[in-house]
Amino acid sequence: MPRLLRPVVLVPVVTVGALIAGTLALVPDASPLVLQGIHTSALNSITLQTTSLRVDTEGNPTTVTIDSTTIAEGSRGVLTVPLKTLADGTHLIVVTVDRGFLRGAATTERTILVDATPPALTLQPVTGPVRITRPVALRGAAEAGAIVTSVGGEVTAEGSGFVIHYPSPPAGGAVVVAIDPVGNRAQQVVRFRTRYPDNIRAVHLTGRAWAYDKLRNPVLELGRQGRINAVQLDIKDEDGIVNYPTKVPLARTIGAQARFFDAKQATAALHRRGLRVIGRIVAFNDPKLSNWAMAHGKKDWVIQNPDGSKYLYGYNKTGFTNFASPQVRSYNEDLAVEAIKLGFDDVVYDYVRRPDGPIKKMRFPGLKGEPEDAIVSFLAETQAKIRPLGGSLGAAAFAQASTRPKPTAQNIRKMARYLDVVIPMNYPSHWNPGEYGVADPYKGAYEIVRRSLVDWRKQVAGTDCVVVPWLQDEDFRGDYTPAKVREQIMGTRANGIPGWLMWSSRARYQGEAYSPDATPAL
Repeated sequence: MPRLLRPVVLVPVVTVGALIAGTLALVPDASPLVLQGIHTSALNSITLQTTSLRVDTEGNPTTVTIDSTTIAEGSRGVLTVPLKTLADGTHLIVVTVDRGFLRGAATTERTILVDATPPALTLQPVTGPVRITRPVALRGAAEAGAIVTSVGGEVTAEGSGFVIHYPSPPAGGAVVVAIDPVGNRAQQVVRFRTRYPDNIRAVHLTGRAWAYDKLRNPVLELGRQGRINAVQLDIKDEDGIVNYPTKVPLARTIGAQARFFDAKQATAALHRRGLRVIGRIVAFNDPKLSNWAMAHGKKDWVIQNPDGSKYLYGYNKTGFTNFASPQVRSYNEDLAVEAIKLGFDDVVYDYVRRPDGPIKKMRFPGLKGEPEDAIVSFLAETQAKIRPLGGSLGAAAFAQASTRPKPTAQNIRKMARYLDVVIPMNYPSHWNPGEYGVADPYKGAYEIVRRSLVDWRKQVAGTDCVVVPWLQDEDFRGDYTPAKVREQIMGTRANGIPGWLMWSSRARYQGEAYSPDATPAL
């Protein structure tokens, strides 16, 4: 008896796809195209650039159309269709696979939304300068549905817009970000013009001088008489000594702390008298740290000779610490942060430079780029740390650096972007005969100060940094009488600069040289 044959039923198989790893891939099932990882089936400015439609033809004629336009055809391998050229709007993707006469054609459709336009974000301009120690606010408006954020600021709704409150003007500017529901991002940076009190009239005291009432009390009397409105007090001096009991761990480890004064008590005492307190940190000329580093196998913390030994020069017999070392930078920054928390209004870095001498004879372990750029980045790091605490940042610099940045790695134009005040050491004794056309800087004290400060004002132009020069009130390379000190003050004022800082290594100042009309600088 003949056997019965089972009939053959031909079932068409349709290959459709799912988004795999940022692409639309066709796999052997009947499910619709799925956009995985894309919220609300939308592509934003980022995902649009990385998403492609992938179709495995399996040897069958395949056609891909977008909005009725054929985008790709083929029957070999995988068809890949980038979607990054799609304009904003809704798009219909149709994939057709022709499996021949018996199996027929299968079609799969998918609608996607493209929205690659950043959300609208407008910020009201900030008019006028603001005080560094005061809270500030920024107002604006954003596209409906967008989320607005700003690091360091608190965002709240205000009418149809928003307001962002900052405890102090953000260093480097306020960065405001708006993100819409599909993930597009708009960003703006707003710089607050800060207002440093350029009417500073200050004298410098070491920690030892503050501890000695016969030196401290005359300075306080100058404040009472209105001849000064600020005192610059050493935090870390040229010996690498921190002048008060610091809690910075590295200072304690290397035995750098002293007890010349209690920082909180000293700053409070000066503030009660209406005086601004400027803290001076001798940054990289640090014998305590450099000697400890060499003795404890941390040679990279010190600027070296080509053979790896400590680089020494002239009057510096202990060596400079390395401004490219993260540990050295952090040490000085930690002292700056602590000082602001203890009541200092400002931190001024001194010796924020490279050592004297031919740079070819120096090695800076870990340095990337030029020394002057490392100095600038160090200042930027410090400002970003102390500005949220209400602290101002200054730097002392060689007076010649305004036109000759390379010998000290002090590029004033770049440094000024991250400083509130820059303090050129404009002592007549530090100028060579003939500079700026002044044959004898001592006899021509007025002219050397007046002429040199012109270049300093040019270097800080366009920034929020002000120039407040160091002047000389001590007998070094000349007899600096009250009249000679007043010459320097008048040379400063001839440039429209009302403020000054006086230097005396003996901490003895001639009050009769300063007029008794100083206004508050707090």
